[in-house]
Amino acid sequence: MKQTKSIASLCSLFLLWCALADTASAQRRQRQKQAKPADETSTAEVSPNASDKTQTVELDAVLALPPAERIERLKAYVKTHQQAPAAERTRAMELLVSAHAALGDDKLKADDIKGGIAEFRRAIAAAPADMADKLFFEVVAQLPANLFLRGQSAAAVAAARSVEAKAKDDPKRLLALASFYLMVEQEQEATRIAERAVRLAPEMGAAHQALGAAHRIGFRLDEAAQEFARALELEPQSATARRSLADLRRATGKAEEALKLYREQLTTDAKDKAARAGLVLSLFDLGKREEAEREMQSTTEAEAQNLPLLVGAAYWYAAQGEGARALELAQRAVSLEPRYTWAQIAFARALIAQQRPLDAERALRFALQYGRFPTLDYELATVLAAVGLYEEAATELARSFILKNDQLETRLAGRVAATATTFTELLAPERRASIFQPGAADTDGNAAMLKGLLAFHSATSEANTKGAAATTAPVAAKEFTAGSDAMRAFRHLYAASRLLQSGASAQTVLDEVEAAASGVEAGLDAPSATVAVLADELRTLRMRAIAAGATPALPDVPRRTLSNIVRGRLEDIAGYALFKDGKAEEAVTRLRRGASVLPENSLWWRTTQWHLGAALDASGNPAEALTAYFKGYDRRSPDPAQRAIIEVVYRKVNGSLDGFAERIGAVPTSSTNRASADSPTQKSAAPPTVSDTTNSTESDPNAASPATSPPSLSTTATVTIGETTPTPGNEASATEQPTEEAEKNSSTKRKRKAVRPGADKLRRNH
Repeated sequence: MKQTKSIASLCSLFLLWCALADTASAQRRQRQKQAKPADETSTAEVSPNASDKTQTVELDAVLALPPAERIERLKAYVKTHQQAPAAERTRAMELLVSAHAALGDDKLKADDIKGGIAEFRRAIAAAPADMADKLFFEVVAQLPANLFLRGQSAAAVAAARSVEAKAKDDPKRLLALASFYLMVEQEQEATRIAERAVRLAPEMGAAHQALGAAHRIGFRLDEAAQEFARALELEPQSATARRSLADLRRATGKAEEALKLYREQLTTDAKDKAARAGLVLSLFDLGKREEAEREMQSTTEAEAQNLPLLVGAAYWYAAQGEGARALELAQRAVSLEPRYTWAQIAFARALIAQQRPLDAERALRFALQYGRFPTLDYELATVLAAVGLYEEAATELARSFILKNDQLETRLAGRVAATATTFTELLAPERRASIFQPGAADTDGNAAMLKGLLAFHSATSEANTKGAAATTAPVAAKEFTAGSDAMRAFRHLYAASRLLQSGASAQTVLDEVEAAASGVEAGLDAPSATVAVLADELRTLRMRAIAAGATPALPDVPRRTLSNIVRGRLEDIAGYALFKDGKAEEAVTRLRRGASVLPENSLWWRTTQWHLGAALDASGNPAEALTAYFKGYDRRSPDPAQRAIIEVVYRKVNGSLDGFAERIGAVPTSSTNRASADSPTQKSAAPPTVSDTTNSTESDPNAASPATSPPSLSTTATVTIGETTPTPGNEASATEQPTEEAEKNSSTKRKRKAVRPGADKLRRNH
């Protein structure tokens, strides 16, 4: 069963639950030492109370029977001993409860889920109102957690509600239920039960701790701190209350107060790893770096497996832009516990700081196996946008966020509705409640860019009418493309393409094209330039790879080729925008430029030739249009709609269809048809999906098991960008007219060398 919350979240809540015993009586504390932990919920048998003088030989004999037989004997005993002493009948009923629970546990282990749930229900129903604490805490209160950890969430919650009726107004028993709701992160139920316990026992520190924990998972950190502070007043020796209060003080930016509390705790228990981690991180937050690093070194030398310290410090260094140190610590953290989502987030941030965004993507996709919450989706979108995969980044953002009236909305942890103006503000509660970091390892610029991307995606999505998109999309595009970083050109390219598809005006599209053209050379210096240039063409390949548990890797593509692709695509977008605006002759000029620099026989080149054919036909040059149409037609993947268009123009030029079949090839069949091509007035500016050259997406056979370490999520993938590469003579700027020499060379380009020496023409080999 895939877990829907982080491992660390469950662990931390379990620790909080264990701490609820701090204010109980000596008898209660002794009982908890003997009880099983919450994560070992196999049902315990209740043995006879040694002090119970009323036990009979008959009941003693029943204990040796298997659970099913025991149930029948105990039912008969209760029925036939109506006049037995009350203590003896109560004991018989308790043994019956225990037998039902044991039988239910056996059935669950044997995969008889329905039978196991039914037995658990019978156990709760049979529990007497005056049952002993031992039966309640060791058996009855454990049943909901047993079901939950076996994947039966609905049955677990239903069982908890039934157990609540048995707990009545006993605050200690209510706290056992609160601990279950904390474990399953049902903060409203946990809050309700804890508040009830506080009303019943306002001087019980454990009740305030439970309420504080409920506020914490509800991201009400100030209220949580108040409850832990009250618990510490009532129980000054409570380590959990002190440490939890210190964590919350640090999370809310009160590092001085946190540091004092951590020092107090370490005076009491010098081996408290969580307090030691908090002390070091508080020193970092206070700017006492030298002292913090000394403390961290001594701590890690004494205890190398301090996960909270490794994760918190790695995240802090990443926030400071110190990628090397962040990476060192994050690698140690993920090696220690790869399933901890925040360790993987810190790891990804360190990789981004080291200019390794694709490796960061692999870390985050691994983390998605163990948790899914808005921060994780945002971090993945950050990585995807960093390499120019804007459509994928927008899809990830749309999974968890919506934008209304300039306000971002989400459900923190998938449960708690939240609204804010910026991503930084919106997601802060998840970070602060999980790793107690007051500051984000993000930049305001990145957060603003992703907000603009979400707005642009919403404005240009299919859900919007073209009229609405034409109004709102240009404004969103400006927010998305703002900035002067190296990736600016690729953002403008993406915006231009999507604006054209959404029906924006030609001038709006041309403005984006010109802005992109001015930053192409700077963009090609970016480490992820290849991915950014091929983003649309990689989409199908990547989705297949990701579905198979991998991410595709790309070979290096020469800068010259990437430059030609970008400039050619920009000319194609500009030309087609002009064509749709009724300016066919201007469109022809731009489209010729695009075709002259794009790699011949690539998808972009064929798309541009098709657009050129449409513009030439519209400008009264059917013969030239026919030539362009034939170049744009892929005989390897024949398309019936394109064939029909070419047939019409061929008949217009030649007066008949003589020789047409020989020139264009076989009639498309249903097994070879692609999606129908657009007509000349509907053709998209984006090149078609590279569905005919997809790559194998097998994951690395040497990858480690997900339970031990993140796999090497990569495959060797190549992209067909053309039969040949343009020669230096065909490398002219996209703003220049095609030369006669370039036209003459076009017939010989197919014979030139492949783009990547030693590669099989950069062809994907599925």
